Amino acid sequence: MALHKGLQNKGFKLPTCEKHFHDHDETWMIMKGKGTAYWIDPSGNREEFELEGGDVWMIPAGYEHGTDGFPDTGQNTEDFTISTFIGTMPPGSHKPGHYYVEEEGYIPSLELRKTPSRRYDPALPETMKAFVFPEKGKMTIEDVAMPECEPGMVLCESIYGGLTNGTSRNALVGGNYGRSWPARPGYQNVGKVLTVGDGVDRFKVGDLIFSGQHRKHSQYFTTPATEESFVVTLPESVDPRHAALFGVASVAMHDVRRAETKLGENVLVVGAGPVGQFTAQAARLSGAIVTICDLNEKRLAIAEELGAHQAITVTTDGESWNAIEEAGPFDVVFEDSGAPILDQVIGPDWHQGVLKHRSRVVIIAGRERVDYSFNAGQGYELCILQASHFTRDDLEQVCRLTAEGQLQIDPIIQDVVPASEADSIYNRLRDDPASLFGVVFDWT
Repeated sequence: MALHKGLQNKGFKLPTCEKHFHDHDETWMIMKGKGTAYWIDPSGNREEFELEGGDVWMIPAGYEHGTDGFPDTGQNTEDFTISTFIGTMPPGSHKPGHYYVEEEGYIPSLELRKTPSRRYDPALPETMKAFVFPEKGKMTIEDVAMPECEPGMVLCESIYGGLTNGTSRNALVGGNYGRSWPARPGYQNVGKVLTVGDGVDRFKVGDLIFSGQHRKHSQYFTTPATEESFVVTLPESVDPRHAALFGVASVAMHDVRRAETKLGENVLVVGAGPVGQFTAQAARLSGAIVTICDLNEKRLAIAEELGAHQAITVTTDGESWNAIEEAGPFDVVFEDSGAPILDQVIGPDWHQGVLKHRSRVVIIAGRERVDYSFNAGQGYELCILQASHFTRDDLEQVCRLTAEGQLQIDPIIQDVVPASEADSIYNRLRDDPASLFGVVFDWT
């Protein structure tokens, strides 16, 4: 009963009351007089109370209670008057009345049940802006349907997104990652949580998160929010713009860990794009001696700023590899360029490459086929490794190292562009990919 009309204007005298319990809370309002009362909690502990006019005594569900009056008289004062009301009656509870543990054989208790509610979710549009590859070589921004926040997921408003240069170009122009259109690109999303789906307890409304799931670049996105999903809450010490490149940084972290890069090993990173830059940093953090090579001297200068021990400019002529041979031989080589350079790395025949015996070559940049000299590989007893995406722990370590200032992202970001102007970036990605470096899309 929500409203108790005139409850304080009436009452009844209570000289004594036998011990009993209810399946619901009960409240005594003492109108006048003096009396005693007691309760026995579910553990069997008894507590005594002295009551007088003006007091309010609330008895929890399942507490046996009663009043024996004062010891000298066995009753409360003659004018002891109370008025009572009951709390919420849960489904299955008995009708109001006096019940006895000795007869009923149980002690009730109430538990809080939290039912997720979207009653006050912000009003969201029916459609949203999204990046689309409608056909080979073309990128547009189109209206698509808003996603549903299903159980186990969170719905976020996009703040920033990060370009995955190699993967996105591959899908845009019809490389080995994609020959099917229309398609939607993107797996680096930073967003603010708007809605939390049923069963999610890792995130709350208002959290700023990074998702490395393949949820595409759009104005809003949903993402799985389980313990296994590639989603982290961003610490206050992490710039959300920097977090937009957590995906490619985590790919690099995964590659270095996949190669089991060790303290003191000699490492070569081929390609100083975003993945190569993060690979060099992750290898350096593993204790390796890192050499990085590229055609682009500006990128190599950044790599040295970020801790590479040596940066070597390579050209299309074979003589430029002399400096790399002098820096070798290498325990591990990370091929992050996509260029046909395995004959230079492994060699065209026996012992003509830049490797140590039983070295590892990790091939990351996407390509149709991998070809190398069997004799050269056999001579080195070579281990060829491939890796795919990253793990949740890779992402967590990237987040931690960034928060600690050990992994640097800001020097790698070259362009921050409004999401509404993203077509200009994808046109450059198609026609002049070398002009791009780290790119962040701004949805704010």
